[in-house]
Amino acid sequence: MAQSLTLKSISPKLRIVKPKTPPKDAPVTKAYHTTRVTALEGGLNLNRQDGGLVKYADISLLLVFRLDADPDTWYLEVFVYGQAAPFRLSQKVINYRQFLPQVSQRSKDNFAAFLLYLINQLDSVYIDENTLEFLKTQKVISYPDFSLFEEYTRQLWFQLMTWMKFRCEHCGEVYWVDESKVTEQGAKTKCVKCQQIITVKKRPKPEPFTSKEARKTVSCPHCQYENPEGSQFCVMCQKPLVSFTPTPKPQAPPSRSEPAPQQAPEAPPEPTEQVPSPAPDLSTLPLQARTQIRTNLSLREIALSLQEDINTLENKFAWFTKFSKTMQVLGFVFLIGGILIAAYIYFVIPNPEPPEVFTSQQRLTYAGMALGTGFLLSLASIIVSNIISLNLEIERNTKVTALLIQRLLSKQE
Repeated sequence: MAQSLTLKSISPKLRIVKPKTPPKDAPVTKAYHTTRVTALEGGLNLNRQDGGLVKYADISLLLVFRLDADPDTWYLEVFVYGQAAPFRLSQKVINYRQFLPQVSQRSKDNFAAFLLYLINQLDSVYIDENTLEFLKTQKVISYPDFSLFEEYTRQLWFQLMTWMKFRCEHCGEVYWVDESKVTEQGAKTKCVKCQQIITVKKRPKPEPFTSKEARKTVSCPHCQYENPEGSQFCVMCQKPLVSFTPTPKPQAPPSRSEPAPQQAPEAPPEPTEQVPSPAPDLSTLPLQARTQIRTNLSLREIALSLQEDINTLENKFAWFTKFSKTMQVLGFVFLIGGILIAAYIYFVIPNPEPPEVFTSQQRLTYAGMALGTGFLLSLASIIVSNIISLNLEIERNTKVTALLIQRLLSKQE
């Protein structure tokens, strides 16, 4: 499996843009929403009715944010060269299995890994200081609403919308240049890195949106769903549309055998068991492709795989579990406390000379009240704890049952 990406490994691709006061004619940056993000050959498929196909080479600016009213949902704003409005990707709509070699149980970890993966696919990209802070600490900047964030992005995007990327054909160094300064015939300049003369030409502006009539599709061989051209996985059934060929494991070269001396003819050798061919190495394939290629498992392998998945189940109510255990402890504390207070009232409190503080009957009454209160509080705490534990166990058993059904169905396919 490839080494996981880090901020250090992708930092050469990053450039920082800071907000400036935009002119009055700066374009509005109200974003296009999407309901699902899947893999496209060399880009992203946003599965919009109007297309929404974004190539990696056309991405110029990436911003991460969230809203005060919904802190558990993180957003990624994707700005495309030459397009006034960006695309807004929620962490909940990205199919991480089609992009990441390994998927975490936490959606936020997958979101951070997806951002690193996306940056790694680009030659160069701009981000703001808030997104850089997110890459360092995974702390997301929060805004009261979308309109305030869009006003902030307007202060950034007007600086970059007409800037295009180009690469030196000699050394591969990436540069940014304002297309308004490049003529139709192109402009010549010297590469700072290799000192070679290079010609900069205007890039054709991308067209993420395509009319339905001009849109090309690929039919899924499994469910016949029409997918956009270049898709690697079916949007409907999630099965691969292209064949992922696993890399064969390298075999040891055969040792040279010395020529055997001439001998009398021997009897024909006995038939030997055929050595099975080595299993293909699936580690270089996307996780979803590995799932499709892997052969059916035996019941024993299903049980082991199921047990591993059970151990990695995400506990969304971890704080509820802690609360249940706390209530159990409080139950015993209330019970012991009631007994101790009752014993203190009845046996320890002295009975001084008249006037008496407590009579014998009063001490007995108060001791009984303390003991009964402690017992009732203990009983209530233990009941609440057991109810919580029962609900959590039902929720966990439901997940385990779903995993078991999924394994059995996969074996029958």
